[in-house]
Amino acid sequence: MMEKHCFAYRNGNCKALKVRRCQGEGCPFFKTKARAAEEQKKVFARIRLMDPASRKNIMTLYYGGKMSLLDETEV
Repeated sequence: MMEKHCFAYRNGNCKALKVRRCQGEGCPFFKTKARAAEEQKKVFARIRLMDPASRKNIMTLYYGGKMSLLDETEV
C-alpha cells in the first residue's frame, strides 16, 4: 500500500493524474508528502527571487493570487 504514502493519494484516488488506480512507486508522479513539501519550499524560494510582476503573475495563475503563501513558507 505505498500509494497511501504518496502526496497525491486522497480517499482512494490520485489527485495528480486521471487514473483508475494508483500505480504506486512505479508512477512518475509518486513522491512522499515530505518530498512534495520540500519541493514546494524550493518552488516558493525561486518565485521569491523573481521580479515583482513575474512573481504576481505566477501566484495569480497557479495559486489563486494568494501572495501570502510566499510569506508563510520558510526556506
